[in-house]
This record gives sequence, structure tokens and C-alpha cells, in this order.
Amino acid sequence: MNWQPFEDLNLRGFKPSWVFLDLDNTLWDFDGNAEEALHVLFQRHAIQEHTGATAEDFVRVYNRINHDYWARYERGEVSKEVLRSARFTDSFRELKYPESLIPDGIWKEYLDICPVLTRLMPGARDFVEAIAPHYKLAILTNGFEQTQQTKLACCGLGEYFEFMLSSEGLGHAKPSPLFFEAALSKAQTDAHDCLYVGDTFRTDVVGGVESGIRTAWYLREREVVQAEMEDSAEWKSWQPDDSSLYLGSFQHLPQLQQALLTGI
Repeated sequence: MNWQPFEDLNLRGFKPSWVFLDLDNTLWDFDGNAEEALHVLFQRHAIQEHTGATAEDFVRVYNRINHDYWARYERGEVSKEVLRSARFTDSFRELKYPESLIPDGIWKEYLDICPVLTRLMPGARDFVEAIAPHYKLAILTNGFEQTQQTKLACCGLGEYFEFMLSSEGLGHAKPSPLFFEAALSKAQTDAHDCLYVGDTFRTDVVGGVESGIRTAWYLREREVVQAEMEDSAEWKSWQPDDSSLYLGSFQHLPQLQQALLTGI
């Protein structure tokens, strides 16, 4: 049976013991918090005065370069040290910021600002608080260990989770099956007793399903993603060995909350 990426969420009566959740842009509003931190850096380093670029220009350029570096990091092509620093220096250079003025430690400034910001995805706090009494929860995240721990602690959700696994801490990044195998081992359970939820096709949907875990896709902007994926050879060519492991997509966390709590 072919998988249908944009079918609506349907848990099909499945009630797992564990719910594994991605962190960035699934619970913690990475895009919103990162943009706020970038605006601070834009003002602090007088980027407009030196380049003529607007704050929106800076955010757009940085987001594109950051996305590319994270993809390379997840493929093992660059180290975390390169990722941390080069995404900023490359952004400054693209905007024609004077080379001699590019701050060496700007990545440290960013990591001092961004992880302590507390904006969550819509409905995230209510969602976690509602399902926590009924399921064991864990965070599975591609990111730096201390950074992700700081996010979870500062936003006030840390107490609800049994554990968090990060790609840096494990030495493996989603979608590697080794990442998900480590999560199952940590939880002392097997794939048939878990639900995995994330917002990214390759790292979350492909990673979860190919690791034998029932997976739901948090697809906030369905129409936008659907249009983008029409030309994506990756998702068109991907056929999971067991398409029943894909439980569909949802646009709002309260939809998943209702599905998980129905019948409880």
C-alpha cells in the first residue's frame, strides 16, 4: 500500500505507552525564538549601518545558510564547531559586512540569547500537561545537548519528560535508525509500544517509520509544504516497508491531544 503523506491523523485505536516528541518547531518555537535572537544580534552589531540590509534580510539569509549547514551536519559532512560558527560568518559575508569587523564569537552570543527564550508552539503547554498523566514522554532532538537542555528547562516543560536524547549526546542524528534504537533502549521498550511525533519529513517521518515506530507528522502549514513537495523527488520516491506505521498528519497540537485522550 502506498503511503499518503497528507492524509489526516488517524491513530486507529493505537494507545502507546510512550510518546516520543521532537523539540524544535514541535514543542519549542524554534523559528520564533531564533528570529527574536537574530534581531538582537542585528541591532547589537549594527548590521544595517554596515551593509544596508534590513533585519528581515539578515533573518532570511541566516535561515537559508543555517538550514544548509544543519543538513550537512546531519549527513556527517561538517562538525558541530563548523556548524556553530560558519552559519554566522557566512551570513555576514553574504551581506557584505566588513570582514575585519565580523565578530569571532557571535555564535556564543546567539547561544546565550536564544535557548533561554520561552516561546512555545501554539497549544504546546496544554498538550504536554494534558497527556503527561497518561503516557510516558521523551524528547528526541537533533541539536546540541546543553542547548536543548536549556530550552527545555527554561520553557518550563522539562518536568514532564522521562528523558531527552540529543544528536550531539548520542553521536547519531535523526533519521539514523541508531538514534531511534538508542531511544527505545533508554525507554526499555520496543517500537510497537511507541508513538513518535515530529515536524520534519526527512528526519522525523522517514526516521521514525524506517525505525519501525508508528509516526505522526506535525504539519502546521500543510498547503505550503504540499506545494513544495510536489517537486520533491525525495518524498515521491520514498516508499516505506510498512506504510501502516505512518499515522497521518495534523496541523494543530490539540488535534493530537484529542486523539491521544479519546477513550481514556
